[in-house]
Amino acid sequence: MGGKCSSSLSGRQRRYLRGRADATVKNFVPYYRRQLATALLRRVSGELDPHGKPALQLLPSELPGPPAAALHDGLLSQYDGDSRSWQENYFVLLGDFTLQWFESEEALRTGSEPRGSTVLSGYRLLSSPSEYAELLADLCQGLAGGSPFADPPGEFLFFLYHPFRRHFCFCADSAGSRRIWRAALGDGVRYHSTELQRRDSLEAEAFLQAVRFYRQERGRYGAGDLLLGPEPEILGNVLMEDLLPVLRAQVLPSIRGSERRRRQLWLQFLQEVYTLVLSEISGEFEGFQKEKEKLRLELEKKIRPDLDQMLTLKDQIAGKLQAVVRIPAESWCSRGVEPHLDRVTEELARPVSSGVEAVRSLFAQRVDEMIGLVQSSPVTVLRKEPDVMHPCYEETDPYRESLRELEERFGFRGATSLVLGAQNLMQQLMQDATHTFQQLSQQHLGRAQSPRQLARTLRKVKERVLKKFDYDSGSVRERFTREWLIRIFLPFLLKRLESGCKLELPRYESLVFADFSDIVNLENVYEETVLAVLLRAVGKALAPASRRDVASGPGGGSDEEPLYEEMG
Repeated sequence: MGGKCSSSLSGRQRRYLRGRADATVKNFVPYYRRQLATALLRRVSGELDPHGKPALQLLPSELPGPPAAALHDGLLSQYDGDSRSWQENYFVLLGDFTLQWFESEEALRTGSEPRGSTVLSGYRLLSSPSEYAELLADLCQGLAGGSPFADPPGEFLFFLYHPFRRHFCFCADSAGSRRIWRAALGDGVRYHSTELQRRDSLEAEAFLQAVRFYRQERGRYGAGDLLLGPEPEILGNVLMEDLLPVLRAQVLPSIRGSERRRRQLWLQFLQEVYTLVLSEISGEFEGFQKEKEKLRLELEKKIRPDLDQMLTLKDQIAGKLQAVVRIPAESWCSRGVEPHLDRVTEELARPVSSGVEAVRSLFAQRVDEMIGLVQSSPVTVLRKEPDVMHPCYEETDPYRESLRELEERFGFRGATSLVLGAQNLMQQLMQDATHTFQQLSQQHLGRAQSPRQLARTLRKVKERVLKKFDYDSGSVRERFTREWLIRIFLPFLLKRLESGCKLELPRYESLVFADFSDIVNLENVYEETVLAVLLRAVGKALAPASRRDVASGPGGGSDEEPLYEEMG
């Protein structure tokens, strides 16, 4: 992959990158097939569980898709690396969260083509010049280059950073403008970056698991922020993880010019590499997409008739593995994990709890404002404002600093995914609370005799929804904390057990019947055995918090009142 770096990739470089991209998809597909089978087996066996997941009390609502109309537009100063100057462009964030920019507002209104556009998946939204400079320095290792931009025209800076896409250095004309832009862009980044995590589908679950196992086979545990974006981008991230050291060693030394110029050419080169890789992977993966539904139907036909036999076989293998894995797993867990569990649990729980409390207060405040307006407009509904949730989301900011040492100690590199996941949780709670309030209120709007009676009824509905909110928020916060404790500590355990336990797995391959070998996956059974050890330790760490939530929660346990009771 060596050779001179110029403004465009050479034919040899393009052939090499296309070959690597094609190989990545071809090598990944068998992992996906195995994980789809494993996920389907889990889903079908879960249908036999009469309890299932604990029921929540707020009426579930779909998180809204991107609105049809443009979300926000306006002038921003943008730093141009080629001219090394700040230029004004007219930016518009479309309803699908695509960011476009034009020469002027007039160019937008008259239908001119945009100067450029970008999707927001995989970006990080930053407010600190020092934080941006730190990320840039890490990406451009060995290149100094001074300040990444010239003196800005004002103080209200913010940045969009992606390691392999164009960087955006913005300057707004006021704090208010910056706040609104950051809220709108933050929604776009979260919407596109967590597309798979929000998708409650077997295929999405299987894909994310397959990426983990694909990387683990190469000795890399914990996928972290590589799992942000749609499927082709995630596979592109995985390939770029392999390519970046090669590019640094073979291409970066060949770039000539001043340090600043070398840095600029290096970033342009990475963007071209990523664009080509992503295009090739998207084409290859699109072909496989057409096979997925057929594959799922074939697996269902195999699993359902022989489910009992498969589950019995899986239990037998788990018993054999447990005899080998349990003691070393418990030893590593007690020495390497349990001493840190209480502190990490607290660091995980505090910001999301503050954010959920902010959501509760915001919901109550907005309902109270609405009730104050019912006398003049009895059909008033909760208004949607573009940046109303932004202060709630900001409660997650402490995560990056408080969990920083986890990267060094446990190899955890998922802070962005953690922040976006907490914000999705908050958005879902607000959406469900609003939906529940609207549904419960609707049946009473025609019954009230006067605006005063209506206001009294709506206050009762609000209190009832808040009780349900308190019950649900306790459940989802505990689930969130448990999930992230597992994401942090399970890769650590698996890596420590690799030489002593995982390398012994081939000895047990003969236990898997040939007829079931594409359904019952030995590595998944092994991981579930290790996970069971970790879950016992995590359960002990979460128990005190669970007891506090039950004792102090305003809703206090299950609400068994009928949903649509008369509220006089």
